Amino acid sequence: MRFALPGLLLAGALVAADPGHAPPVGGAPPQAAARTDLPGGPPREARVEPGEALSAALAALPAGSSVRLGAGVHAGPVVVDRPLSLVGEPGAVVQGPGRGTVLSIVAPDVRVADLRVTGGGANPTAGDAGILVAGDRAVLERVRVDRALIGIDLRQVQGATVRDCHVAGRTDLPLGQRGDGIRLWESRDNLVQGNRLEDVRDLVVWYSDDNRFVGNEVTRARYGTHFMHADDNVVSGSVFRDDVVGVFVMYSRGVELDGNLVTGGKGAAGVGLGFKESEGVIARGNRLVGNTTGIYLDTTPQQVGGLARFEGNLVAYNDVGLRIHGSQVGAQFVGNSFHENLAQVAVDGRGNALGSRFAGNAWSDYAGYDLDRDGYGDLPHELRRLSDTLRDRRPAIAFFAGTPAAGLLDLLGAAFPMFGPAPLARDERPAMRRGGAT
Repeated sequence: MRFALPGLLLAGALVAADPGHAPPVGGAPPQAAARTDLPGGPPREARVEPGEALSAALAALPAGSSVRLGAGVHAGPVVVDRPLSLVGEPGAVVQGPGRGTVLSIVAPDVRVADLRVTGGGANPTAGDAGILVAGDRAVLERVRVDRALIGIDLRQVQGATVRDCHVAGRTDLPLGQRGDGIRLWESRDNLVQGNRLEDVRDLVVWYSDDNRFVGNEVTRARYGTHFMHADDNVVSGSVFRDDVVGVFVMYSRGVELDGNLVTGGKGAAGVGLGFKESEGVIARGNRLVGNTTGIYLDTTPQQVGGLARFEGNLVAYNDVGLRIHGSQVGAQFVGNSFHENLAQVAVDGRGNALGSRFAGNAWSDYAGYDLDRDGYGDLPHELRRLSDTLRDRRPAIAFFAGTPAAGLLDLLGAAFPMFGPAPLARDERPAMRRGGAT
């Protein structure tokens, strides 16, 4: 279905041109680790009630203090410029004036927990956010962010943890104009775990290496997670539901995707896992179900002898299981299950995937046999469907996908080999039983 490709490229172009994805103006605020004008003395415990000046209360505390916010609304914006703990009681809210960033963390070793943060601005050029994290080793736990353009913005930090937070996007704005739920910019060695993002634009990771994204859930976003020039990151155990694209990896190395579920990525640009000009990528044990395209590859791996390995994934009930932009060389598909996709493999530009290695995959359309009962077919599985070839040449034919008319075309191609297309891919040892993630 060639019509899917322009939509995907258009989505990528929108991201590249999006002012919300431009470098943050002025970079990150300077961290306050070297301040010498803080109040002296040992750390203290303080309680701040609604109506009291929160900023003034924080300014009076020495480093290492603990602050509890009573239930109710506390006026922002607030800047945390020293190491401390800020914890809310049930019902505690920090509310901004509807402009700028609500809560800015510019010191290292700050912990914020059990709060609702709301009322940020909507200026993408200024990078208005619910929470700005510009201090190393910050910890955010059980924080809800809403009515803010960007939910949580990590700028040039390392060792931070964002855990069990909930970011709700601005549904009053079109999807492309909403801010990112979580954004990492030039940040490394951070943990993003157990968070729930709804109706945001993207979870975006740019120029940020060695981060872990574990057990997150992203729903109704544009990009569930988008890597750009971001090396050695891991996404595991996460759920991406009804996003335009689940995970897309661009110009990055050493990214691992392990045990994730991506479903409901529909529309012309709908993709489960996508890779463009990336290297050393591994996708293992993922479930890619009910998307327009399950896996999309463009020049990945980049180099001869490079690594792009797909192992033990379930690719099922997609319009296209695997779509490759042009003839692909060097990718490895081992032990996956390609189950009941309308087209198991499609290649743009009338190329093929014969330069990629397919071994031990289960194919729902394999019609071979296993006489020696070793669990693998005795004959290779060649993917060559006449309807797929015609559909790539004439996108309008996609209207008939899955119909008896398309099935008749494939039957004619098999019965009369002189009319059949050249193979797109070949699995020399197809598995007889469905493998992959369950």
